[in-house]
Amino acid sequence: MSVNIKFEPEGRSGIIAEGTYLWDAAKRLGIYLPAECEGRGECDTCAVIIKEGATLLSSLTEAERERLSPERLAAGERLACQTKVEHSGDLVLQPVPVTERAETSEEALKGFRKEFREMSLDKKLATLVELEAVAMMQTLNAVFGLPFTMGEKVLNFMAGRGRDLNRREREARRPAEHRAATAEAAGAEETHEP
Repeated sequence: MSVNIKFEPEGRSGIIAEGTYLWDAAKRLGIYLPAECEGRGECDTCAVIIKEGATLLSSLTEAERERLSPERLAAGERLACQTKVEHSGDLVLQPVPVTERAETSEEALKGFRKEFREMSLDKKLATLVELEAVAMMQTLNAVFGLPFTMGEKVLNFMAGRGRDLNRREREARRPAEHRAATAEAAGAEETHEP
């Protein structure tokens, strides 16, 4: 069975198959729905308002309950990446305006660029110095944290090596009959591993 889907205000429409997620349907019709989390249900940037055909859709997911407030859910909002079309019929939806959802990093960057272009030269220089200071602090934190990370890796390696040596020593002290049985068991485990 198929579903007639229409995206407002663009007016783009088409036919999609049952089982299609709204996010995939939008892409198929050339509608850009941002998804900061790349469609994993970890943000609300792909939210759409269901204008008509809500009964054709899958039930709410846990991600939708977490990301969308009760007011937004009551207004007919759904996450396009989490909502699947389950029944045939007519479906009309509209992307949630940027002002009513979280801003994507791409949108924030675009806004920052516009704001930066409009700044005076003094303000631009001050902003650049501030960004450099933030970058320097992050670099120093990473550099000072590096010895701890490397030390942890060295200690983990040494501990693993010590466990292997200890196991070999114990094996060497066991009676010959037990060593042969242990070697057979170890060989059987190796052949069963994927």
